[in-house]
Amino acid sequence: MSDVKYYKATEIAKGSYMIEYAFTDQEHVYCYLVEGEKYALLIDTMYGYGSLKAFCETLTEKPIVLALTHFHLDHVAANAEFGSCYMHHLDIANYLDSKLPGREEMLARALAEAFPELKDRMELSDMVEFQTVVTYPLYDGDVLDLGGRTLRVVHVGGHSAGSIAFIDQEARIAYTGDCCNGNTLLGFGNSLPVETYLKNLLHFKKYQDQFDMMYGGHQVLPPSVIDEGIELCGRVIAGTDDHEVVTGFHGRTAIYAANHGASPIERADGKLFNMSYNPDRILEGGKKDRVIDFQPVPMF
Repeated sequence: MSDVKYYKATEIAKGSYMIEYAFTDQEHVYCYLVEGEKYALLIDTMYGYGSLKAFCETLTEKPIVLALTHFHLDHVAANAEFGSCYMHHLDIANYLDSKLPGREEMLARALAEAFPELKDRMELSDMVEFQTVVTYPLYDGDVLDLGGRTLRVVHVGGHSAGSIAFIDQEARIAYTGDCCNGNTLLGFGNSLPVETYLKNLLHFKKYQDQFDMMYGGHQVLPPSVIDEGIELCGRVIAGTDDHEVVTGFHGRTAIYAANHGASPIERADGKLFNMSYNPDRILEGGKKDRVIDFQPVPMF
């Protein structure tokens, strides 16, 4: 195991930490550690570059419980270090069927993004071997009790069927994964129709007055982004969205509801929320039958 420092943390509220990679400035992926009196809750595990568990143990002495916002690669790859996890029941089957890259590929990914002075010091043994772990179901409305601190589970399915947010009313923070941000992707096989996602955003909005900031898997955003998401979903359903065709994301062509500005997470009109979607899965039930081809669902 090398001496490379893979992680760094920022305390965003008392006993609440935003964890990101320290070996690169290219990978904008975040997870979060929230400490109660009895337990510390880790929300997501990122890519598995370096031991996340060892780093978390420098932040807390409490037993660490793992809960996941959804099942995609960049949120679950280091799960094996924690032995078990909690996840919304609609994502569990896809998670347990996951086939993720091996340690060699993960090291190659990490080296491609690492600061030049660190590349020669990074080792294969630094990478966490992906394995699925015992997974317990979460449901909308569940409350996670850490001892003197609770977080509420809110289902915001869309990006994946089981995408969820965790609301910490005490700190007035929502931990949102990829459920509502500047690049909300609804084009995957496990994604939900736009109409269903809209209903889930309206459900999420019921809790909007309970938090002042949304800490996601890739962005930190104000709660007003929920209203922008509701508005844009309505435009897609009405057929009045910008319908921008973007080529290049993981080799795929994607349809975005709002035109982009200078970056992949910037809208031309200055608003914050954007989404890609499958034009055949706008309404519930879709415009045509969905064919199940029994292929594994992509992790990202």
